[in-house]
Amino acid sequence: MTVKYEVNKNAAILTLSRPKYLNTLTFEMIEKIEKYLKAILKNNNIHIVIFKGDGERAFCAGGDVKSFYEEKNTNTSNKLRKNFFYKEYQLNYLIKNYKKPIISLVNGICMGGGVGIAMHSNITVVSENVTFAMPETAIGLFPDVGAGSILSKLKNNIGIYIGLTGKRLNSDDLIELQLANYCIKFDKFEEVEKSLIKVKTKQSIQNILKKNSLKTNSLIFPNLNKKIENIFRYNNIEKIILALKNNNEKWSVDALESLKKMSPTSLKITLKQIRASKYLSFKDDLIMEYRLSQACMAGVDFYEGVRAILVDKDFKPKWSPNRIEDVTDKLVSSHFKSLGKNDLKIQ
Repeated sequence: MTVKYEVNKNAAILTLSRPKYLNTLTFEMIEKIEKYLKAILKNNNIHIVIFKGDGERAFCAGGDVKSFYEEKNTNTSNKLRKNFFYKEYQLNYLIKNYKKPIISLVNGICMGGGVGIAMHSNITVVSENVTFAMPETAIGLFPDVGAGSILSKLKNNIGIYIGLTGKRLNSDDLIELQLANYCIKFDKFEEVEKSLIKVKTKQSIQNILKKNSLKTNSLIFPNLNKKIENIFRYNNIEKIILALKNNNEKWSVDALESLKKMSPTSLKITLKQIRASKYLSFKDDLIMEYRLSQACMAGVDFYEGVRAILVDKDFKPKWSPNRIEDVTDKLVSSHFKSLGKNDLKIQ
């Protein structure tokens, strides 16, 4: 079982259930979730939707990207790589614009595709144990699933910082950045769920969550906001790297070390993506991201990143180009070109 579905009183509960694989999303899971959500809309007895992850380790650690790597050596015309992103981004749009309240109860790891479910929900509840990141630049990709829209809305260039470095954030950070709405102890999730399934109104939902929420205190934000804004204000990766080199504080040293490990191409397309997303509707952001996804699938860095991080696990990717200065504007722009009739369609 990959997605558990149950109706309990006024709620539909969807549990991402691949605990052995940190509940990473497969194509079949995305199809099931979409099917369930569309059916729920037609059921007047269901008033809210609850997402959660199976087990205690993860809500969802992302998409099952190893399957794309394995498909590369088959004769399937890249079917999975085309269809997975297409369906996933349509699902992100469905969740973001859903007509009934969706509450995501997030515990443990929440990355990539998990962010696409949790952060587009009507209400995002995190436990005290959450690790959030969009680490895609480390595998030759970019922060997708509508993350361009999410990150571009963060003030002080914090979204650029998070997107480029893959910085891991905790629950306190997410509350401070308003990426999550409430923090509730994980051992109270079950009790909270039992209360939520009895309610019908948004106000009743808010009352339950407020009653059980914890006070939080981020050690990063807003302490570093102005410093991050100053360094990540540039529209040029080389200038950002130079600014980090000229700042000898621990956070900037860590950020620089992270950037050195990332795909140079991914860094440049990510910077352009997040800057552009600020001025796009959510729908247009997803259309842009689908173009980027297919360009990355047609390149080499994604497969090399997955090989190095997830398959061979030598953590020594050989990027192409391997230097930031060798990634041309022409190469970056080519990732953003329209796919014509193959562009993502959202109704």
